[in-house]
Parts: sequence; structure tokens; C-alpha cells
Amino acid sequence: MNYFNYFSEVESEFVKRRGSHLLVSPLDWSLIESWKQRGVPLHVVLRGINSSFDGYDKRLHRGRKVNTLFFCQQEVEALFLDHTAAHIGGNGSNGHVTKDEDASIFSVKRVIEHLHEQHALLDGLNRQHENDWPLAEVFGRAAARLHEIVAALNESSAFNAEALETDLTLIENVILEGLKQCADAETLKSLEKDTNKQMRAYKDKMEAAVFEQTRQNYLARRLRETYRVPRLSLFYLN
Repeated sequence: MNYFNYFSEVESEFVKRRGSHLLVSPLDWSLIESWKQRGVPLHVVLRGINSSFDGYDKRLHRGRKVNTLFFCQQEVEALFLDHTAAHIGGNGSNGHVTKDEDASIFSVKRVIEHLHEQHALLDGLNRQHENDWPLAEVFGRAAARLHEIVAALNESSAFNAEALETDLTLIENVILEGLKQCADAETLKSLEKDTNKQMRAYKDKMEAAVFEQTRQNYLARRLRETYRVPRLSLFYLN
């Protein structure tokens, strides 16, 4: 079970338990991202999905299917609380990966390839928006910082995955804040309206902090889609 397959593992388990293929919606992906951001372990999410469907399967539903991952949200939250209480004070791994580790997609070689691909996309966005200086500057600075990271990886025999993920997340956040500052006001207003519409049904079913984080994730996703911004995080390695 690879943590850097977090999103695909969750999607695969949900589709498997549902019993027929269903594309996970952008809103569902935002929920998955909120779990990842809060540090909900992958095995806890998978157990929550299975526990939710185990209970569902015992009840009579006359062929009705579960259509959203939000069906599993409360069970995942409950299991995460139990997990947190049971592991207070526990220690994690140091997160180091060496260039000799190439048994999975999380090899140094694959990480460098991934970042090269994303750098090319950011560089392309910089050129695409050359007539919109503030937006071009956002993409240009992000591409330059990513180039520095790739250069450092090429010169090193090992890297710390957690530290690298922190750096990549910082770049993503800088891009996102830049988009919010530079995007067309009407575009932002439209995306906010769509986000609130999509999230409205879940407002009373989620804790306020989790709801707001999921809402912000969905809005961020829609912004990235609008401007075709690539994801840098190692969680999007494929």
C-alpha cells in the first residue's frame, strides 16, 4: 500500500465496494484531499469505506447505489478520532529515499521525471500568459523554484520525501494565492458560486472546520482546472 497512491487507492476502494464503476466527482476528490491534508492515514480511510459499506449492505436498499464518497465521511472521521487517540506520542519514519530505491513509482528517478514534466507545464503557462504580467510572474517564479529543486535532486544521492513534499506544497500554495489575486473577478465570483452550490448539501453534516477545508479544496481545484495548473505534489505521481 503506497501512500503516494493515496487518491487512487481511495477511489479504487470506493468503486470496488460500490459494485459498479463510478467516476469520483471533483467534490469527492476535494474530500479526499482534505483527509490527506489533515493526515488521515490511508488505511483508516479504507477501513472507513469498508465499514460504511458493510453496514449499508446489511440494510435493504432495493438496488439503490451509493453515489458519493461523502456517504463514508462520518465513519472515516470516527475511525480517525479513534486512531489519533490510540497513537498519541507515536513516532513516524524519517521519510528518506535514496537513488538506489527504484522498486516503485516513488523512486528518485520517477520523482525527477514527474517534476520535469510539471516544470515544462508551468513554463508553458508562463509563456501563455506573457501579456498578463502578474499571472505570468506567478507561473514564472513557480517554474524557477521547481527548477532549483530538480537541480538539487540531480546532485544528491538521497532526499527527504517529507521535506520535498513540504516544498512542493508551498509552491502550489503560492500559485493558488497568485491565481486568487490575479484571476478575473467574474471568474472568481462564478467559481465561488458553483463551490457554494456544490457544498450546500453537506454543510450541516460535517464539522465546520472540515467543511470549510473541503470547500476551499474544491474551489482550489476549480481554479486549477480553469487555468490548467498542474499538481506538483508527490501524491499525484502516476
